Amino acid sequence: AINTYTPDIATNGKVYEQGKHYGVPGLLVDGLNAADVAKGGKAVIDYIRSGKGPAMLQVHTYRFNGHSPADPEHERGRKEEKQWARSEQDPIKAFEDKYITGGVFTEDELKAARKEVLADVKESVKFADASPMPPVELAKELEYPDVPDTDYNLKPAPEYAAEVNARTISPQQMETVTTHIETLQERAKAGEISIGDAINLAIHEEMLRDPTTTIHAEDLQAGSSYDIPKLTQQTYGQIRAADEIIDEGHFIGKALGEAMNGYRPIVELMNTNFGIYGMAELSSAGNTFATTGGQFDMPMTIIGAGGTAPNQALGAEHSQPFHAYVMGIPGLKICTAASPEAAYGITKSMIRDNGPCFLFAPVKMMKEAKGPVDLGKCAPLNKAALLHEASQESVDEGGAVTVLTYLHGVKESETAIEAIQAEGCDIDLIELRTLKPLDMETITASLARTNKLCILDESTKSGGVGATISAQVSEELFDLLDAPVKRLCMDDAPVPYASSMEEAVVKRGSDLIKGVVDLCVGNH
Repeated sequence: AINTYTPDIATNGKVYEQGKHYGVPGLLVDGLNAADVAKGGKAVIDYIRSGKGPAMLQVHTYRFNGHSPADPEHERGRKEEKQWARSEQDPIKAFEDKYITGGVFTEDELKAARKEVLADVKESVKFADASPMPPVELAKELEYPDVPDTDYNLKPAPEYAAEVNARTISPQQMETVTTHIETLQERAKAGEISIGDAINLAIHEEMLRDPTTTIHAEDLQAGSSYDIPKLTQQTYGQIRAADEIIDEGHFIGKALGEAMNGYRPIVELMNTNFGIYGMAELSSAGNTFATTGGQFDMPMTIIGAGGTAPNQALGAEHSQPFHAYVMGIPGLKICTAASPEAAYGITKSMIRDNGPCFLFAPVKMMKEAKGPVDLGKCAPLNKAALLHEASQESVDEGGAVTVLTYLHGVKESETAIEAIQAEGCDIDLIELRTLKPLDMETITASLARTNKLCILDESTKSGGVGATISAQVSEELFDLLDAPVKRLCMDDAPVPYASSMEEAVVKRGSDLIKGVVDLCVGNH
């Protein structure tokens, strides 16, 4: 918007006043006046650092250069304008003129200062010119702060945790949360804990382990929809556990800022579909480690219920494959969990990871799916799980198929195994607990046995998870395939609310049975 005239499109150009309804003060300064900019900037920074909250600083100034070196300013006919600007809108020139006229310093003093500054500039340019360009390997090294095969069980807890907890959590609060944790742990041992409760258990354990851990969620005080943030604000207070308005971009952005300042924020999205309103913030989170040359970690964990189950009846807006949308954001580790064990272990690891992580859980299985949990154990963020192995007999007879799936597809696949076996076939069922980075090692080992691949995919045919995996398998493992990859993915149409229409869009267990049998009999 280099040439956009603000009054043409905005009645109120006083940006600094826009926070007053939220108790956020603002200040307007003239960007031509260097002293006022310095004073205004100090006033705003001092206000923030004093703990009074945020503040806004608006600087009115002339823009000398384009948005980037690629901006074709010479085509905009601004030659005369820029000549005027350098004469009348240069803040350095205005600063010098004002303080020479006012007798603050002399022309000779100014010349001496210029000489000193120019010497520093020349030395800096000389240093830059002599510095080597960064090595090509650095690009991949800056993808993640923690390498994909990190063992999060080995990460030590902060030494100050006990002291901070004793100072910030009252004995009554500690007794309440300890009882809550023990209750969940007993359910876990009995195999009766849900996915939502398993995540909640992991969060409490990690928030007690590391007091820099924070959490943001809508309806947080009430436990949200699936009890993921249950008892967090009641235990850790409003600063560490913030109840948020329905504005996902807003509180993902808050978490991003916290992560850059030494905290470990958790964001719970009641439904991951609405993370779409925080795409800019998610992109920034994924890029921060690389764009700062590794100077800033981004230990932010986003967790939420998502995916699209058969007969979900949530309509198009709540049934989008957001997990596929974020696959293209660099720097994100993206996982899924269709069981309490996976949800618990992955949550703990993500909170300890120094980069941005996103965990998707199946929206229709959050309370329904129950099972045991390996208490205290962090799960890897780069490994799939082999849930069912095809019999050697089916492999020898060419009737075995590798099935890749995740979220609700896990339940659909497990319930279809008996029917598949009744057809004389069998499957290696692999749960894709990590979508990025993808566990090609596990996929390769299975395909070496079965030589056939079927993907039950909870995303669209165009640009979906299955499309990415299919392309990678075809590129890297083509010689292991005896048949084309079978993709059972969502249609590109919006997901209907009516179940009769939804069958045409969302794939399920019955589609998997047919897809596996077709591969085994050569019906490609």
